[in-house]
Amino acid sequence: MNIQIEKLRSFVLIAEEKNLTRAAERRFSTPAAVSAQLKQLEDTLSLQLFERTSKGMLLTDAGCKLLPMAYRVLGNLAELETTARAIAGQAKTRLLLGLNALPELLRIESVLEASGEELPDVSLVVKSSNSADNQIDVLAGQLDAGFVYGGRDHEDLVRTELGYINVVTIAPARMSLPTLPEAPRELAYLPWITPSPECPYIELMRKTMGVHYGAMNSVASSDEEYSTIAMVKAGLGLGLVEEHLAEMAAARGDVTVFPESGARVPLFLVMRKDRRKALAELEVFAQLVEDQWACGDQRRDVAGDVAPATATDSMSVIRSF
Repeated sequence: MNIQIEKLRSFVLIAEEKNLTRAAERRFSTPAAVSAQLKQLEDTLSLQLFERTSKGMLLTDAGCKLLPMAYRVLGNLAELETTARAIAGQAKTRLLLGLNALPELLRIESVLEASGEELPDVSLVVKSSNSADNQIDVLAGQLDAGFVYGGRDHEDLVRTELGYINVVTIAPARMSLPTLPEAPRELAYLPWITPSPECPYIELMRKTMGVHYGAMNSVASSDEEYSTIAMVKAGLGLGLVEEHLAEMAAARGDVTVFPESGARVPLFLVMRKDRRKALAELEVFAQLVEDQWACGDQRRDVAGDVAPATATDSMSVIRSF
């Protein structure tokens, strides 16, 4: 069975966008070409991966089961490519970049392509971690740059806002809870999977529950979203996760999503000020990342929706914790 990487990338982007045209835009291709790649992948696998509905292209059961594996393959490939470049180019300037989400969501493919063209003498190595550790490692000089959700400003850092991540509440699929209660006290009474203290989502919980946060019913704690989803699926309680992960879990029938609970948390690229000034390649790299996220006077959020650079809608915007 010969599965080409480009077809996997198209599969992932269609799953994220639920729309061929938007997926093609992110691939810098045409809807017809992306549709053909999907058809070839389905023929190779002898499986139907999507259903065309009034709500867009939705994953079939087979597509839901294969999507996490496709993400892992693409993430492993990005790490392999950047590590191989580092090994092959020991004399090159090496930049260490910390990821806090899946490479496809952070536009790492296009960043790598742009870096290869604009910075041919630079070896870019990616490392997967979380937002809190990325900022700590950048400050300590263990990373040259890192992606961070939220986080606090620091006098030694340059924190460039790129876009937003959408965060929603999920509940066990079998929990009889048609809507979330509006009263903070009732929310706090429900069983919750709480984020780690370093996670930016914790401030969102504090803001939502107000004075009742200290008495909230915390039944377990999680330091990453896949664990949160697993605990919610098991019926332990409710949790906060990225919208695209929530939708994938809901499509599998694992959880219930409350989209009305959505809030936006900003995504930043973080660098040390002195390192950025001293290393010209790092300055160029920062601009390349910004260019991949720029969209005229608007910014595109991580999930793919276009959102104003300064959000003024009904959603909460958590900027600095």
